[in-house]
Amino acid sequence: AAVVLGGKAIPSRGLCSRRGATGKGRRSAVRRAGASDEAGAASTTRPLGASGLKTSKIGIGTLQWGDESCGFNSAYRATDLEEAFRCGVENGVRFWDTAEVYGYKLHKFLQSSECLLGDYCKDLDSGVREDLTIGSKVFTIPWTNMLVGGSPRLGKDALVSALKASVERVGAPLDLWSIHFPFPTFKQSVLMDALKEAMDLELTRAVGVSNYNKAQLEEAHALCAASGVPLASNQVKYSLMDRKAEKEGLLKRANELDVAIVAYSPLESGKLTSNGAAKDPNNKKLLELLKLLEFVGVVNGGKSISQVALNFVVEKGMIPIPAAKVDIQWAQFIPSLSLSLSFRSSITR
Repeated sequence: AAVVLGGKAIPSRGLCSRRGATGKGRRSAVRRAGASDEAGAASTTRPLGASGLKTSKIGIGTLQWGDESCGFNSAYRATDLEEAFRCGVENGVRFWDTAEVYGYKLHKFLQSSECLLGDYCKDLDSGVREDLTIGSKVFTIPWTNMLVGGSPRLGKDALVSALKASVERVGAPLDLWSIHFPFPTFKQSVLMDALKEAMDLELTRAVGVSNYNKAQLEEAHALCAASGVPLASNQVKYSLMDRKAEKEGLLKRANELDVAIVAYSPLESGKLTSNGAAKDPNNKKLLELLKLLEFVGVVNGGKSISQVALNFVVEKGMIPIPAAKVDIQWAQFIPSLSLSLSFRSSITR
């Protein structure tokens, strides 16, 4: 089966159809896990809300992929990102987050975040690709077309057209499509109608929202429920240093509604890592927190500060999506997939 977009047939599932910008002619060594591997992977996966999909407890955010202002093609290149992707997939990372505006300036060169993810997917075994959750988001600002092309964002049809463009860049229907953030020019009913049409057209397997507060999430969930579409997720900022979503009751309400919370910036732009002190040396509270995280890691088998910080988010019931541009970074995050700390009470206050 295939979805026809712009006269091209896009596979409804499985391998991406476009050529690879990197790794051309190379077949990935990644293969679908056997029965014994799948049994062991159970501890590293979780449901994606009420969508019926399963994904990894930790994902990756690709905000900087394809963005030259963030060092792409200078500090790191497409080959580095591909190795980071392969490293994550080989070690059980299923959730990969992108957006139509991530690295948008390189859409025309097929080097934006969506394009790169699509290219890296094409070399995967079809069974492995089936297990991944590739999620993208749509901008709701009316003049977004000046950045990514297309028509002004003035209604449901414009949003769905933007989704079709994302599907073409990724090379296959998405696993998760989300509203990037609510914007005053769009009524919630219009945004949710766009999500429903996306599901009806089979352009995505699940739908979600991003940057929604508690009241907005409740409204979105009710509208989706009325149309028979499960709202799978809400992506918000959350870390040990920023627990606003928890304090305002969003996490509790999302759990009640069976909506998965995806946490971006879980390491606070590198502050919650072994190099965090250098990023804000005069922040006494940060320095104290880093010492505590280091201690918790030591008494739990020598885990790193970033592993402890990510595990905290996982134990709160969320899916953290730290950024990684090279495979060395992923090597630090991967143990967090199955980590279960026995000293969590020290950092829950």
